Amino acid sequence: MNGPAFPFRPGDRVPDIPLPSLDGQMRKLQWAFQGEPVVLIALADARALDDDAMRILSDAVAQGATPAMIIGAAPSSLNVGTIPGVDRSFILCDAERRFLRPLLAPDTASATASPARRTLVLDANQRLVGQTAAGPLETQLAAIRDAIAVARADRPAEQQLLFGSAAPVLMLPRVFEPPFCRALIDLWSAGERADGGVASRYGNVMAADRKRTEDHIVTDQNINKQISDRLAYRIGPELGKVFAWDAEFGFDAHVIISYAAEAQHYFRAHRDNGTPQTADRTFAVSLNLNEDYDGGELAFPEYGPTRYKPKAGAAAVFSCSLLHEALPVTRGRRFVLTTFFRNRGPQAPQRRTS
Repeated sequence: MNGPAFPFRPGDRVPDIPLPSLDGQMRKLQWAFQGEPVVLIALADARALDDDAMRILSDAVAQGATPAMIIGAAPSSLNVGTIPGVDRSFILCDAERRFLRPLLAPDTASATASPARRTLVLDANQRLVGQTAAGPLETQLAAIRDAIAVARADRPAEQQLLFGSAAPVLMLPRVFEPPFCRALIDLWSAGERADGGVASRYGNVMAADRKRTEDHIVTDQNINKQISDRLAYRIGPELGKVFAWDAEFGFDAHVIISYAAEAQHYFRAHRDNGTPQTADRTFAVSLNLNEDYDGGELAFPEYGPTRYKPKAGAAAVFSCSLLHEALPVTRGRRFVLTTFFRNRGPQAPQRRTS
């Protein structure tokens, strides 16, 4: 009977499990994250720490990434000498295979054998960029280098200094993959569309003085699940980390919105939780699906003139209490997926229907 497949997709946050390290301390994987991408090698046992694994480690060091390992053995059974560039506190031991079991799962559920080694490239925020477990060594090294470059591309090329106020907005790259972004744009193109309304105490109403957009509400259950899964696994953990928000949540309807320059679309400054029907909205998600347009930035007037423009597949996440607006698109057409994390916990604001 085959087991489950490798469970992590690009953009997913790889979880932490406390494990003993070779320096004699209990460590979490997050200790290895200090601002650079991490090249994590998962090894079934010490025998998998062969010449190829050592070459991967040395190449990671040469690329300026942080190397780390998880080995399926007890610390007392290992005789690992000094590895240049590898901190022994980043060599974790998982004799019970609590963490290694999913890390070394086959690529597909139909596969009959698990790899003895898998290399994962994680960005500075512990999110998967790419992984490789098979193929010629040079091919694997090339894939690892490409993933490191992708992880670094998320960050500004130069140091940025912030003087003055800025809105508390979480910008997360690579929440949706490029093919999934294109699929959602195609869904908008083929689906039913309507002039966008705004929430009021009387439900969703037209208010052209506040909002003019062309919206498609996603009703396909399979696509809704694909959207919700990505948001839950890729944004959900960040809400606890960044905003100390650890509540049971659900989602609003997922809506694909189009802002077209020629139609002079816009969404004036507003808040997203100001009606009885929206009181349990906690965090808004604005996820751009394309980049071939000008204008269309997010602005937060309470916090100054800074504008926010996520790349395609990236999301801006912010409190629904913040005043914000979508500025007009001046060229082309902007596609954006919008939704809301709703508080479903016992302390959630009560949502009234009358």
